[in-house]
Amino acid sequence: GKEAAVAGQQRRDGWRHLRFLLLYSPRWLFLYPGILLTLAGLAVGAWLVPGPRRVGSVTFDVHTLLYAALAVVLGFQSICFAFFTKIFAITEGLLPEDPRLNRLFRYVTLETGLVVGAALILAGLAGSLFAVSEWGRGAFGPLEPTHTLRLAVPAFTALAVGVQIVFASFFLSVLGLRRR
Repeated sequence: GKEAAVAGQQRRDGWRHLRFLLLYSPRWLFLYPGILLTLAGLAVGAWLVPGPRRVGSVTFDVHTLLYAALAVVLGFQSICFAFFTKIFAITEGLLPEDPRLNRLFRYVTLETGLVVGAALILAGLAGSLFAVSEWGRGAFGPLEPTHTLRLAVPAFTALAVGVQIVFASFFLSVLGLRRR
């Protein structure tokens, strides 16, 4: 009984300590893994968009392209969380002001985010319309999945990241209200 209670308390203390460390280090929790995921996803995606690739006896194709797109979306989300966490921690007095972050936010404004997000959304919509027009050229019959996905995956990735940028821009703007 008593040993189990002590072990339970140690686990809770360990978890509280880990949570504390993670909150104070958004770079290691969110930023670096997010950058790594995003860059890896972009590199693999760019490598696969033109067509399937062989490495030895393994062929990488649209299924890998889907996972590359997922890496881009999740990586970008993680990068956003790094900024959200850092700004929240600074606003709450848990971390000191960061001059690099303040310089960055002179350029990364709500308006910049809306323009970049809208551009990606438009690119995603254009890619989607192109994919539909390709389908139309085939009289809207059965699709060749590998060809269609090479058009659709980059389009929906652009749409997803574009929408994330718009939402993140608004959220960063809200977080910044209290700091001004």
